[in-house]
Amino acid sequence: MIRTISAAVPRFALFLLALVPVLTGVTILASMYFGLSNDFNQPSDILRRDSYPIAVVGHIVGGTLMLMLGFAQFSATLRRHWPAVHRWAGRGLVAAGAYFALSGLVMNASPGAQADSVLYDVTQNVVAVVLLTVLFLGIRAIRQGRVADHRAWMIRCYAITLGVATQTVILLPYFLLFGKPEGLAPDLVVIAAWAVNLTVAERVIRGSGRRRSLVA
Repeated sequence: MIRTISAAVPRFALFLLALVPVLTGVTILASMYFGLSNDFNQPSDILRRDSYPIAVVGHIVGGTLMLMLGFAQFSATLRRHWPAVHRWAGRGLVAAGAYFALSGLVMNASPGAQADSVLYDVTQNVVAVVLLTVLFLGIRAIRQGRVADHRAWMIRCYAITLGVATQTVILLPYFLLFGKPEGLAPDLVVIAAWAVNLTVAERVIRGSGRRRSLVA
């Protein structure tokens, strides 16, 4: 019986949620570099591509790897039967997460290259720093043999990364129907998505702590 992160969110639904920003990222890259969709080819995307082409690609690729590797890391079967794969996947996740966060900071470093609101950019920077901190704490915990703490930090890490998916699920229908949302509302949705994800993560951590395992 599944009794992990799935206790709060069914694993299949979690996978589908993670798939949303992956597909969106691929669409944005295709739009930016091949002109396949004017709907996704927003001015801010063009500015980022022209100012920081490596950071843009790395941000999307890094986020994609984090979402996919992170989902796999919750599997007790992987940890039990292929611990080496689990460890190396974890190292890849940390590397991808660090580049994901750092590339986000780079893209927000020059206000002249952005078309986003101040609130949005500040929030992105804060979340990037928090993500780097959580990754560091997760690494330190496992190196000290504190497995439960390591799992808790990595659940928080995944929740932060999955914030992009939650934001997309909320905002994408509006985007497809009416175009890019403007004003304060989308910024508040972005902040709320991370708050919701971290709240769910804390509930999962408390539940998995009582059960002493992530997956049975």
